[in-house]
Amino acid sequence: MSPLRQWWLYLLSKRSEVAALDYKDAYMAKVIMDIHRLRADKAQALVPLRELHPIHRIDRESAQQATAARALALLARRDELLARGKLDLAALSEIIPSVSQIKVVRDGARWLAFEGNGRLYAMRQAFGAECALPVEVEEYRFARPAKIQRRLRRIRRLNELE
Repeated sequence: MSPLRQWWLYLLSKRSEVAALDYKDAYMAKVIMDIHRLRADKAQALVPLRELHPIHRIDRESAQQATAARALALLARRDELLARGKLDLAALSEIIPSVSQIKVVRDGARWLAFEGNGRLYAMRQAFGAECALPVEVEEYRFARPAKIQRRLRRIRRLNELE
């Protein structure tokens, strides 16, 4: 499937969520634009699942359905993935495909996922929140990360995750 078609299908799948947007979503969108604009570098990283933290809840029906379907897909191959010893990009793309990788910003001992929260919730359902299985993510790095980290923590507070 072409990248343009993938993006189009992705946008179509999100249309039901647009009506439910609120100030938290607008702030989150601004912070994510700042992450992309201000990053100094990005690199692949393997991060234990238990250290990956979402920045928002999965509380819309369409997102909950997609997360449940992804969790079932992961559960169907749970033993194979545990034997493999990691959830790398190839496995994630095959089992729970998406238009982008899980994208994170490091915040001390934890990694805050600003893209891929639904996949993260699905992995937690399939393997448990305390699972140490390494997950391949795209880490965004900054010369001075404090402002971005503070904004991501604010999003988590607005979504009652902190």
